[in-house]
Amino acid sequence: MRKFKILGLMTVFCLLLSCSVAFAQEVRTISVDGTSVIKTMPDQATINISIENTAKDAKEASAKNAIVMNRIQKDILALSITKDKIKTTNYNLYPVYNRKDNGTQEITGYNVSNQITVTVDNIDLVSTVIDTAINAGANSVNSIEFGLKDSQSFKDKALVQAINDAKRKADIIASTLGKNVTNVVNVNSNNSYIEARTFNSLMYAKSADAGIGGVSSPIQAGDISVKANVSIVFEIN
Repeated sequence: MRKFKILGLMTVFCLLLSCSVAFAQEVRTISVDGTSVIKTMPDQATINISIENTAKDAKEASAKNAIVMNRIQKDILALSITKDKIKTTNYNLYPVYNRKDNGTQEITGYNVSNQITVTVDNIDLVSTVIDTAINAGANSVNSIEFGLKDSQSFKDKALVQAINDAKRKADIIASTLGKNVTNVVNVNSNNSYIEARTFNSLMYAKSADAGIGGVSSPIQAGDISVKANVSIVFEIN
């Protein structure tokens, strides 16, 4: 009797083991990557503008800088750009030194740098904002970055397209092998991002030099790219 019980337990154990092995053998997967690139025209620009000056004492340097910066902001506001679109991003006041022959240093003046960022929701106004700032006394346009107001909706759209691209690839691979995609095992959303188009100060200077009679050339925004990448593991049978 005891012998039969042992044989029965061994039989059950073997059945369970064979079932688990069979189940493991039945799960087949394929791993694919999906990508998407959406090109679109920007509807927003961020312009970084600064004024830098030097004077004999700190108070004078700061006062002169403030006069010019106030004039720059006043003229930009006159273009129907609201106050909340203008932000101070950097302000520096520091002494200027002159090294003497004996190795010592003396302060010869003070330098002030004031930097603002202007967000422009009308792309057609970009050149006008820059010219207005320069005419008001700005002596540096550090960068111009083109982007999107509703960037998240474009990222979401790109992600959906990347997922569909991965599924399309999985269906092609499975059907070629005589199989079918039956389930999703794992999803990894690698990235979804916008490649904003940026002009640095040197690029803008070259564009301005292309103008005639001191008039700067219009800044062409061009297309920007919204990209997404996913990796998906599909189950097939």
